[in-house]
This record gives sequence, structure tokens and C-alpha cells, in this order.
Amino acid sequence: MEIKEPAVAYEKQKYTIEEYLQMERASDVKHEYYQGEIFAMAGAGNRHITISTNLIIELGTRLKTSPCFPYGSDMRIHIPENTLFTYPDISIICGETNTFDKDKDTALQPVILIEILSKATSDYDRGGKFKLYRDIPTLKAYMLVNSENIGVEIWRINEHNHWELEEYKSLQEIVTLLAIDVSISMEDIYARTMLEEMQ
Repeated sequence: MEIKEPAVAYEKQKYTIEEYLQMERASDVKHEYYQGEIFAMAGAGNRHITISTNLIIELGTRLKTSPCFPYGSDMRIHIPENTLFTYPDISIICGETNTFDKDKDTALQPVILIEILSKATSDYDRGGKFKLYRDIPTLKAYMLVNSENIGVEIWRINEHNHWELEEYKSLQEIVTLLAIDVSISMEDIYARTMLEEMQ
């Protein structure tokens, strides 16, 4: 999803988590919450949606017999360590889905998060958002997929508990998500986007 930066969605200075969730559950528009402020999220463009659909199909097929499952952008994620509530483009959760409260509509412990980059969100997704995501104790990998040209970045935790970057820039490459033992071709990720015709 795209964030309308930096406009705050509501005029009140600060909201509690309870107030945010009450408003969010009654809203037709998604909002991100961080340290008392609420930010509106914009809809995604066609290429963004196509890439997301391609990934959900490929991940869902490969994880059919796995304890891990891919969720789309309707799955709200909460990070108690820094207060963020957000809607990643794709969240992969393994095992039982731990939820924030009795409504069970907010997950807590993703293993992999995937964001599809656009011009409007690229800096935020690579910078501030990734910094917040790194507070998730279960997170093993963060995947960024460019929707403007062919390019995938995967940040993953190494054996020394440091984040390291792996980049893919060609349709002939195979993207590997080690944390869930899944590989997907760049060609499948970018199918029907028209970007493949530019290479």
C-alpha cells in the first residue's frame, strides 16, 4: 500500500491504540498508526496490484503444505516494540497466527514482509519503515519489489544477527527466500506487468 506522506489523517494531536482500532474497524480506508498519529494510506496502481497478485499466487502454491501462509495487504500488522500498526503488501506468517487482541484482525509475528515500491513510497519503505520493521523479533527477511523497473532487494538476518542485502536485477534470476525455503523466478514476479518487455 502507498502512504500519503506526510499528512496526518485526523486533526486531533494524539490517539490511543484503542481509539485508532475503533476508528479503523469502522473505516473503508486503511490507516497506519505510529506513536499516537494516524496516517491515511492510498490505493495501489495497476502494476503494483499485478506484482502483488503474482507473488501471492506463487507463494500460496509453494507454501500449500507448509506451516507458513502468505497474507495480502488486508492483514494488519502491529509491532508492540514501537507502536506501529500497518498493512504490508504481503506478510508471511508461520505457525499459529498470534493476534493483538480478541478481535483477531491484527497479527504480531510475521517471518517475512514484502513491500512493492513506487515513486511515492520507495524512500519510506527502504528507510523509516524498514527501521520499524527491524523491531519485529520474528522477522527473518524483508523483500522490496520495484514496480517502476525490474529489481528486487531482499534484506535478511545472517548468522551473526546482522541484516545483509541481496539484489536481483534480471528476469533470468531466481529469488530465494531462505527463511521459508521458497524460490520464485523474477519472470513470474513481473509477469503481465509489461516491464518484462523493457529488458
